[in-house]
Amino acid sequence: MTIFFTNEHTTLKRILKGLLYISLIILLFELILVYLTNVEIDGAKDSLISTIKTCFMVNSIISPIALGYTIFFTIKYYIDKKELFKHRNKKKVKIYPFDVLNFVFLGIFCLLCIYPIIYVLVGSFSQGADYEKGGVYFIPRIFTFQNYSVVLEKPDLWSSYWVTIGRTVIGTLTALVFTSVVAYAMSRDLKGKKIFYWINIFTMFFGGGLVPYFLIIKSVGLYDNFLVYIIPSIYSVYNMIVISSFFKQISNEIHEAAIVDGANEFRIWWQIYMPLSGPVLATVALWLAVGHWNSYFDTMIYTSSKELHTLQYFLLEAIQTSTLTEGLPPTMMEKMTSKTISLAAIIISVIPVLMFFPFVRKNFQSGIMVGSLKG
Repeated sequence: MTIFFTNEHTTLKRILKGLLYISLIILLFELILVYLTNVEIDGAKDSLISTIKTCFMVNSIISPIALGYTIFFTIKYYIDKKELFKHRNKKKVKIYPFDVLNFVFLGIFCLLCIYPIIYVLVGSFSQGADYEKGGVYFIPRIFTFQNYSVVLEKPDLWSSYWVTIGRTVIGTLTALVFTSVVAYAMSRDLKGKKIFYWINIFTMFFGGGLVPYFLIIKSVGLYDNFLVYIIPSIYSVYNMIVISSFFKQISNEIHEAAIVDGANEFRIWWQIYMPLSGPVLATVALWLAVGHWNSYFDTMIYTSSKELHTLQYFLLEAIQTSTLTEGLPPTMMEKMTSKTISLAAIIISVIPVLMFFPFVRKNFQSGIMVGSLKG
């Protein structure tokens, strides 16, 4: 009897997996400390170096235990999987050439997606003067925290950070509510539904152009206004179709039962359809949040005041004009470059997105697949 794949040991399984994650974090931390204790750290104070050495000594005591547990868990996991497979299917599994090619292709594709992030991360911790020499691909030759210290001291960064957070939170919530309201209406027996549907489809392929759109934004008072980030993006036809397709798959008997109980359409949408649509709403919320977070073009066209600059536009200006190095003393300029400072700013900008994705990861795939079905 296995301890990992039976219903009687579900709690134990979760605890052991949690200990595995902790062990992996300890081992990763150990590798980082080994590197930091054997590399030149530019601009580091003696207190920081002594702290790193102390952490290395403490972590070196724990890491053998973590390594042993990781090996034990891996072996036990493989044995349990093998036994489970024998009970379920006694036939031999054939591995076709396509499976091998597919695995290799996906592995290469994953590396191509991950390496740019690694390259930017390595550059952000590299001394600028040494980085300009080239040859820094996987680990910094001269490690430094000064790139991040320079970026974090910029008041414009924090101002643009709060603007971006504000537009992402408000824009995502308002767009999700408004789009889901329209999607609910389009999923019901609405009078003139086909006319509304084809009007929506028309707007997906044809638009008035940038200049007329700019004149409309200016005439309604949205130019150089924070609401220019919210109102124009409050509705998306594509997202409406995705959510509406999900709503159509909810049993009509639930809707009829709610009508019999005296609920109106608004209450049915809010208390029944919205709670049942978690996967598709999480997926659309991720699309909306990433779109707001990465947006810079609307800042460039529809705003003029610096108080409304978003984070991505701040990065664009910093990279194009090298404004992050302005005001630095000559001694720091000898060791730092605008490129490595910009790389540090890029890493800071992607941290919130990386933290947000795990919360919607479970619902992301199911939301796409279910919402894409034809209703």
